[in-house]
Amino acid sequence: MYNTVHLDENIFYITRPRRRFLLLPDELAPTRRVKSRRFVTRDMMLAAVSRPRYDSDGAFFDGKLGIWAFTEQAAAVRQSAGRPAGTLETKEVSVTKSTYREKLVSKALPEILAHWPGCGGVVLQQDNAPTHISPSDPEFAAAVERSGILVELRCQPPKSPDLNCCDLGVFTAIQARQQEKTARNIDELIAATTEASWELPPRVLNAAFLSLHSCMDLFIQANGDNNFKPPHMGKLKLEREGRLPTPVSCSPKTAAIIAASPSSNTPHYC
Repeated sequence: MYNTVHLDENIFYITRPRRRFLLLPDELAPTRRVKSRRFVTRDMMLAAVSRPRYDSDGAFFDGKLGIWAFTEQAAAVRQSAGRPAGTLETKEVSVTKSTYREKLVSKALPEILAHWPGCGGVVLQQDNAPTHISPSDPEFAAAVERSGILVELRCQPPKSPDLNCCDLGVFTAIQARQQEKTARNIDELIAATTEASWELPPRVLNAAFLSLHSCMDLFIQANGDNNFKPPHMGKLKLEREGRLPTPVSCSPKTAAIIAASPSSNTPHYC
């Protein structure tokens, strides 16, 4: 688990379409203004996270490897009051196999390898979205070969979002911090989201990986199905009491399932 990097995309909005506010009886509700209620400014971003830990030299690795926006610079076709025609503007681009491959090879992979602690191999885990590349993609394999580091691209089981740490609280925490910042256009939105991701406390990432361990336990009990609710283990309370586990041990039921499998050398922790 320490050699795994979780990759996933998420849409971040300049303001969420629906928000709740706690107001005093005589307090006015905040006014939000956008160009269109149907087309709120947003951007798709790719994030990469790993589990926080200390490396072999005793330096702390916070698990944050980067977040990248799917955008391009395009010249404005028409003149407006704010800028002349031809001014370069940031535009959102659709996520396709081509754009995902370009972002993974040119942005994510170099940043991950530059910040990766230690010299061991790296496993990049992605979901099975149609826009994602195959683990045997030739361009990705060529980029890995040029890096000189053993990197393996894996796909998580289909229809299993609870096996990706980004979907287990990381994106929610980034979105909450991003909403505390003021953004008026897509450039400021990207800057606010990037800043929010780097401000994320390492304990949030660690909690997401502990949730992943618990979900893996239930995933095995459900025979690979996803009809379970992610469990609540009271991580904040355990952390205050100094009892927060490093790995989450498998339950006796899960250990029995693993032991009964035809060929299993898996240790009894997730």
